[in-house]
Amino acid sequence: MRMKNFTTKVLFAAAMMATASAACAQEPASITELDNITGEDGATYQPCVQAVSPNHRYVAGPAYNIETGAYGMFVYDIETDNYVVEAALDDFGADIREVNNDGVATGYNEQACFFNINGTVDYFYAEEEMSTIARDASDDLSVAVGCYYLTTGYLTTACVWKDGKRMDLPVPTDEELGFETNGSSAYYTNSDGSVIVGYVVDNFSTNPLLVWRLQDDGTYECDPVCTRYFSPDGDVDGRPYIMFSPQGFSRNGRYVSLNLSVYDEATEWFTEQYLGRLDLETGTLEEYRADGNGEIAANSEMTASQVSDNGTVIGYTSMGWGPMSQRNAIIWQKGKTPTKLATLLPDITEIAAYDNVGMNTAIDITPDGRYIAGFAMDENYAYNGYVIDIGSEAAGVKAVKVADGEAAVEVARYGINGTRLAAPVKGVNIVKMSDGTVKKVIVK
Repeated sequence: MRMKNFTTKVLFAAAMMATASAACAQEPASITELDNITGEDGATYQPCVQAVSPNHRYVAGPAYNIETGAYGMFVYDIETDNYVVEAALDDFGADIREVNNDGVATGYNEQACFFNINGTVDYFYAEEEMSTIARDASDDLSVAVGCYYLTTGYLTTACVWKDGKRMDLPVPTDEELGFETNGSSAYYTNSDGSVIVGYVVDNFSTNPLLVWRLQDDGTYECDPVCTRYFSPDGDVDGRPYIMFSPQGFSRNGRYVSLNLSVYDEATEWFTEQYLGRLDLETGTLEEYRADGNGEIAANSEMTASQVSDNGTVIGYTSMGWGPMSQRNAIIWQKGKTPTKLATLLPDITEIAAYDNVGMNTAIDITPDGRYIAGFAMDENYAYNGYVIDIGSEAAGVKAVKVADGEAAVEVARYGINGTRLAAPVKGVNIVKMSDGTVKKVIVK
């Protein structure tokens, strides 16, 4: 597999050398893009990145087979430039939504599974006539969350796998919720699996928010958070939202990013979809609906994808309807107005280029809020996966100082074109030290 690193060429090297004399250098932004990959079956796949590991070493997601149109799955190691890809086992295709620091991804390919960078696939136990879907897992993989459905009914049931054993998650009755439901699903968990976020499927498939919390006896208790905000009829008893759908959960278990919508009496219709951020710790709900005063056009349709531990929400804004709607990647940092990712990082011209084509989907973010994974289409309408490092300054990450008396050590090395090096190579090497300084060395 070839890996392109466009923005870290001269721009990266110049920025690194310019800060070489700084005591605590800020690190610049960069982008890594993935080329097509080849499976053991000889087929060519386009990597559709949907997940990045917390240590930003691994990315994973569906792999689009350009010959058959089916979606397999892949895991890619950015550090070693190695990858594995698995073909789809049925017509429904595969999906990956999470990958941990060891390169093990959580998803499904006909059945729920863990897919390892070493090429092994561990499928979860499923009963006959049952299909299982895994969406997320704890860091150590002892807890996985998702749903299952019986092929005779197709209604999903939220569940958790603890050490490989499936357990149904409790869901309030329709009477307790105040509206009719047609199934449920668990979608996200925090780093240790003690809090799970998911939804019930209402009649309009807006997927109102549920939260499950681990109890002392090992079971999970359901908190129907949506009942405090959501009503299918809109603005009933102080519940204004007719959409209150979870679209991301921070690994520290604090923030839920949401898609929101309310009923508009003037138009007698629901408003465009917009962004929400719910702090489960304080109960504070923040929302952003574009009013034309910011960069995003008034009444734009916005979709959240994921949220970091510091509350940074990423997603996209879209124009038009259906699969050909034009998507622009967006970012909403705490205390700031949402903006297009291309505006935040104008030197990474690839972002704006993807916006112009459409389908630019920022879909995952590392817990520290610095690395964003996503996919887009290029000018040939082929999927391109990417990982963007927004830089330490933009992410609000301070450069690390070495303690007094502690010698600085090398933590990373790059070629003059920005490619990360595993060892010194002949010519100009750019070396980043543990105290944040950067120096240029010549290897003969």
